[in-house]
Amino acid sequence: MIDFMDYVVQAFGAATDWNPDNSYSFLTATSDALLSFQTPSTLALHVSSLSTPNFATSYTLSTVGQIDGSISYLYSTVPLGHIPSQAPSIPLKYLVRGYRDIRLPIVLDEQRRGAGFGSGSLEQNEKERQRKPTLLHATLALPPPSVLTALYARRVNLETLLSLSLYSKSVTTPALNSGPPPAAVLAHVQRDTGRYSIEGLGSTDNALLGVRGLWNFGLSPHVDEGGASIPIHSPETDLVGGFTEFPSGLPLPPYTDTRALYRNRLASKPSLLSAGAEFYYSPFTHVIGLSTGLRFTTLAPLITPSESPSRSRTDSVFSGKPLAGTSASLLSTAGNTLLTPSNISHSSFPYTMTLTLTPLTGSISSTYSVRPTPKLALSSQFDFNFYSWESRYVVGGELWRPYRSSSASVSTSAPIESQQNTSSTGADGLSWVRTKTKDWFTPAEQALKDERVQREEENVLKFRVDNSWNVKALWTGRVKSLLVSAGVSVSPATKHLYPVSPAVGSAVGDPGTNVKRWTGSVGVSIAYST
Repeated sequence: MIDFMDYVVQAFGAATDWNPDNSYSFLTATSDALLSFQTPSTLALHVSSLSTPNFATSYTLSTVGQIDGSISYLYSTVPLGHIPSQAPSIPLKYLVRGYRDIRLPIVLDEQRRGAGFGSGSLEQNEKERQRKPTLLHATLALPPPSVLTALYARRVNLETLLSLSLYSKSVTTPALNSGPPPAAVLAHVQRDTGRYSIEGLGSTDNALLGVRGLWNFGLSPHVDEGGASIPIHSPETDLVGGFTEFPSGLPLPPYTDTRALYRNRLASKPSLLSAGAEFYYSPFTHVIGLSTGLRFTTLAPLITPSESPSRSRTDSVFSGKPLAGTSASLLSTAGNTLLTPSNISHSSFPYTMTLTLTPLTGSISSTYSVRPTPKLALSSQFDFNFYSWESRYVVGGELWRPYRSSSASVSTSAPIESQQNTSSTGADGLSWVRTKTKDWFTPAEQALKDERVQREEENVLKFRVDNSWNVKALWTGRVKSLLVSAGVSVSPATKHLYPVSPAVGSAVGDPGTNVKRWTGSVGVSIAYST
C-alpha cells in the first residue's frame, strides 16, 4: 500500500494528464508491483489529511525496539479537491500497486502543443501558461540522525516535466570519503511526445549524469495523401460527458477525450511494443551504467464509448467526476457518455512481457505478467547472468477478494417481484422491513450504496516466492474506517553450530555442523486519512 503523499502526487500527475507509463523507468512497473512489493516489518501508524484542495499533511509513527516517525507536507498549485481523501472513500486499487494496464501514449498535433494546459480561448490559455502546475513536497524523518527529503516538480509545458529532488542527512561526525555524502540534489527533466520519451538526469553525488529514452512503435502521426499531418484532436472532442472543468474549477486537460483515437487504435492493433535504453556515467569515479529493454503489452479494452442511461461505476478517481456514493454524484446528469467494454477483435486476457539486458554485468531478465480474470493476476521473472552462470526465478501474484454478501445480492440483483415472493414466506421474518424500505432509494441510489459497501469490504492478497524459498505475503484491506496492511516475510538461513564439548568417540577438532533454520519478520501498517 502506497503512502497518502504518494497517492496525492499520483493525483497531481493525473490532474495535469501526465502519463507515467511512457518512461523507461516504468518499463517493468507491472512485474515490479506483483513481485517486488515491500512488506511492513514494524508496527506503523499513518495519519494524513488533505486540509485544503492545495495542501496536504501526513504524520507517521512506527516502533519495533525504538520509536521513530516522520512529518510530511505537500503543496500543489493545482487544486486536488476532486479526489477522495477520506480513508473509507479512496478506492483500494489506487492505493495498492498491482497489475498495470498500460495507457496508450497520445501524439499531440502541432497546434495543440502550443496551446498550453487550457482548452479555452487564447487569453485563458495564456493565463494558464503563466501559472504552470507546480508541486512541493517535503518529508522530515525523526528522531536524529534526521533525514530530510524534498521534491519540486513543475510542468513546463504539455510535453515537459522538470523535477528536483533533495536528500539531506544530519551527521554528528564528518563522513568518511568512501561513504555517501550527507546531502545530494538530483535534477530530472523528461520530454514526452507520445511517440517517444527522453529523460536527462544529473546528481551532485559524484557528478553522476544519465540519459534515458523510450520509443513506441506504431504511433506515427496520421498523414493524408499529400503527406501532411492530420490533427487528432478537435475542439468538439475535448469535452468529456459535457464537462468543461473539474468540480473544483480546474479546466480539463486539452486532450482528455481521445476515445476516437483509442477506438481506431484498438480495432487495428490492440497492443503496444516499446523499446528503450539508459546510460549513466560519473566523471569522478568513472562508473558507467548501461541497460536496454523491450516491453510488449496488450492495451486495456475498457476505453471505447457507448451510450447508457446510468452512470458508470468504474469512473477514474482522478477524472474529476463526482465519486460514487457522494451527494455530488447523485446530483449529476444521468445521461452522459460512458466508458464500457467494446467488442474488439482479440479475445485474449491482458498480459505484459518485458526483456531487459545489462551488457556490462552480463545480466538478462525476462518477465511475464498476466491477468486471467479481473480479480487475479500472476507474474514470473527469470534472471540469468552470462558471466557467473547464476540464475534466479521468482513467481507471484495478487488476488482481489470483493465483498460478496448473500443478503446484498438478493436485495440488489433479484427482481422486486421475486423478493416479495421470498419475503411473503416469512422465512427470515424481515418481510415487513423490505416492504417499508423498498421505496426509500431509487435504483441509482441503491447501486451507489451497494458500491460503497463493496468498496469498504474489498481486500487484496499479494504473494511471491523465489527459487531460494524466500516467501513474502501481504494483505491489504479495510477495518472500519482504517486502511490496514499486514505482511510476513520468511527466508531460510544457515547457522553453524560448534560442539560444546567433544563427544565420546568423536574426532578431535570437530568443526561442527550447519543447521538450516527459518527467519522472518511480521509487520502491520495502519493508515487513516481525512
